[in-house]
Amino acid sequence: MNRNDNELIKYSSNATDFIKKYLLLIILICTCVIGIIISPAIFPSPTNIQNILFSCCIYGIITVGQALVMLVKEIDLSVGSIVAFAPVTSIFIINKIMIAATQQSIIVGGNYIQASFLPIVLLTILIGALVGIANGVIVVKLKVPSLITTLGMLNALAGLTYLFSGGYAQYLTKIPNVNWIGTNTVSGILPVSFIVYLAIGLTMVWLLGRTKFGKRIYSTGGNEKAALFSGINTGKWKTISFGLSGMFAGVAAILYSSRLESVEAIQGQGYELFSIAIAVIGGITLQGGKGTMAGTILAALILSIVLNIMSLLGLVSWYQTIITGLIIVFAALMHTYTEKSKTKRLIAN
Repeated sequence: MNRNDNELIKYSSNATDFIKKYLLLIILICTCVIGIIISPAIFPSPTNIQNILFSCCIYGIITVGQALVMLVKEIDLSVGSIVAFAPVTSIFIINKIMIAATQQSIIVGGNYIQASFLPIVLLTILIGALVGIANGVIVVKLKVPSLITTLGMLNALAGLTYLFSGGYAQYLTKIPNVNWIGTNTVSGILPVSFIVYLAIGLTMVWLLGRTKFGKRIYSTGGNEKAALFSGINTGKWKTISFGLSGMFAGVAAILYSSRLESVEAIQGQGYELFSIAIAVIGGITLQGGKGTMAGTILAALILSIVLNIMSLLGLVSWYQTIITGLIIVFAALMHTYTEKSKTKRLIAN
C-alpha cells in the first residue's frame, strides 16, 4: 500500500468520523431546507417557527426524562398519561381541600377553574415525580419489568384521569396570567416554554457529562453487575431516573395546559411513542448506557420540524403516527448496524 492509498484511507476515515459526529446537525439543516422548499411562504414564517418551537418543548421535556430512563436500560410508557393525570389530579385535590376548608369549590360555571395557578403548578410537578418514583420502586424492589410496570401505569392513570375529571375538559381561562409560560415569547419569536426546555436540557447535558450523576447513570445502564461490584446503588439511580422522568412529564403538562388554557383527559396521548422516537433518533438505545442528552435535544427539534412539514403537506395524524413508528425502527436498525460494525472492526484489529 503506497502513501497515496494511506492518505486516502485516512481522509475517508476523518470524513466518516465528521459525519457521525455532526449527523444530527446535518439532518436538522436538511429538514429545514426541505421545509423551505415545500412551503417557502409558510415554513420560515415567524408564526410557524413559533409553532415548531412550542411543540418541540413539550416533546423535548418529556424525552429528557425518557432518555434518562433508557440510559439505565429501562423504559417509561407512562409519561403520556402523566401529562393528563398530574394536572387533573392536582385540580381535584385542591378542589377537595378548598371545599373542606371554605365550603367553596374552585370549579365554577360548569368546568371553569378559579384558583391560583402556582399551587396547581407545584402539585402537578410533585404528582408527576411521585408517579415516576412509584414506577421506579415497583421495577427495582418488586422486580417487575419496566415495560409491564409503566404499561400498567399508563392505563391506570388514564382511567383515574377520566374518573377525577368526569371526562370533561377543565378550562383555566379564569386564572390570571395562566398562559404566560405557555404562549409568551422573547423578542416576539423565542417562546418562554422553549427557554424552559433548553434550561432543562442543558442542565441535564451538564449533569450527565460533568458530574458523578452522569457517571452513575451511564454505569448503571452500561453494565449493571459491574456497577454493583464497584459499589454503585443501581436501584437508587434507576428510581431517580424514573422520578425525574415523571417530574419532567409534569413540567410538560404545565406548559401544555398553559398554552391551551385547559386540561383534558386526552392530552398527552401517544407522547410516550414520540419520546421514545426522539430518544432513539438522538442516539439513546434500549441497551442502556449509550447516547447523549445533546443528541436528544437536537432530535426533538428534528422530529418537530418533520411533523410540522407533514402538517403543511396536509397529512392527517395517523400518517404522522405511521412515520414516527418507521423512524423508530429505522433509527434502531441504524444503531444496531453501527454497533455490529464497531464489533467487527475490533475483532479485525
